[in-house]
Amino acid sequence: MNCLIGDTEQLIDNDMLLCTAPNPSTRNNQTTRSGTSVPSTIFLIVNATLGAGLLNFPQAFDKADGLVTSISIQIFFLVFITAALVILANCSDITNTSTMQDMFAKFYGTKSLFLCAFCIMIYSFGCCLTFLIIIGDQFDRVLATYYGLDYCHTWYLSRTFVTAVICTLCILPLCFFKRLDVLSYASSIGCITILYVVSLIVYKKFANSESLVNPMKIWPDSGYEAFQIVPIICFAYQSHMTAIPMYACMKERNITKFTLCATASMIICFIAYTVVGIFGYATFGAGKVPSDILQGYTDKSVFVTLAIIFIAIKNFTTYPIVLYCGRDALLSILRMDINVTFKFRAFITVIWYILSLVIAILVPDISPVINLLGSLSAAFIFIFPGICLFQSTLLKDSELHLNKDRLLIFFAVLIIALGAFVTGVVLVEAIQDLNITPKKSPLVNGFRQLRENLCS
Repeated sequence: MNCLIGDTEQLIDNDMLLCTAPNPSTRNNQTTRSGTSVPSTIFLIVNATLGAGLLNFPQAFDKADGLVTSISIQIFFLVFITAALVILANCSDITNTSTMQDMFAKFYGTKSLFLCAFCIMIYSFGCCLTFLIIIGDQFDRVLATYYGLDYCHTWYLSRTFVTAVICTLCILPLCFFKRLDVLSYASSIGCITILYVVSLIVYKKFANSESLVNPMKIWPDSGYEAFQIVPIICFAYQSHMTAIPMYACMKERNITKFTLCATASMIICFIAYTVVGIFGYATFGAGKVPSDILQGYTDKSVFVTLAIIFIAIKNFTTYPIVLYCGRDALLSILRMDINVTFKFRAFITVIWYILSLVIAILVPDISPVINLLGSLSAAFIFIFPGICLFQSTLLKDSELHLNKDRLLIFFAVLIIALGAFVTGVVLVEAIQDLNITPKKSPLVNGFRQLRENLCS
């Protein structure tokens, strides 16, 4: 553990070769480096965080059986979630790294690099599968609404053809970029589409004049019901895997600015999730909320159709961000530098994309297996940042002379324990899901197909 002696107190000051940093030979001739601004970084984090979990939050509020407890638990976890983002960025500064797996290698050695990179690669690939399945689901519903249930018997309207063509045209071109900051423009589009979906859900609540048989609850009947929102929170706020690459690509890389970006992003996500949760829950009432809130709107409305299409567009813009992290993790496993030639990077990207597309088309319901990987989301949020904070603190002050370092160690142990608990809960739920076919859609369908394939 002597690899960091003498360096643990030194911040980067752009001396390392980051994904957006200039070549060291020309650095002195360049006064500023390219990269994302603060607003662009916020767009990237928000786009990576907001996703399919948004559609599940109304049912999560329903399952938690109370508005007050749902919001309170969400705020409690949000403190740790935001802190974990900052911890990862700070630890990447200490180790002079731009990926999570490289940071682990500096802290715990080469073996930890392969373990961390493998987890990132598997989780990223699972997410990419999910995005493609969700996109197929959304276009299935649009075609079923406007062309009837026999649309799938027309080859150019079939799920296979539509998903393959639209995803290849809209997703694949965004996957070849070497730098993550280029995707900030696409991320801004993704954020706008989410804003429309949130607005539609609010509008639908006020447009619904029917009285509810079971109105929404404010307080739960038992404490156990309140904690059923925890798994969906972990799934919905998981952007920690991409935190370090996003931080590495900032134009002005310093922990203060990233803390601002992380805090602002999490507040935006909290507002979006909470608004959708409250108004979606209020629209359908207790026990009546669908797993995908958009499925509950049965009217043949242009506004609802646009929202469905916008969810697909949102996944267009998120897929490349997740692929970027997964590709870097794969290159690390292969012991290759991230600055490989464009041809090899394009080759890896195309193979990754084709594999995910083929599996998403041929096996549209892979939820029992993929849900097992969902427990990794809690590990990325809590456990990985916790052990990094623990190690970085010990390297700086092994005897824990300072009270500040003692508090940091306590906080590290706390979030590791919290992460272990949540990971266990999600893992047990996923294992039970392998053996039991629920009558209703489960609370966490993060990697689950959002609706059955209408062509099957």
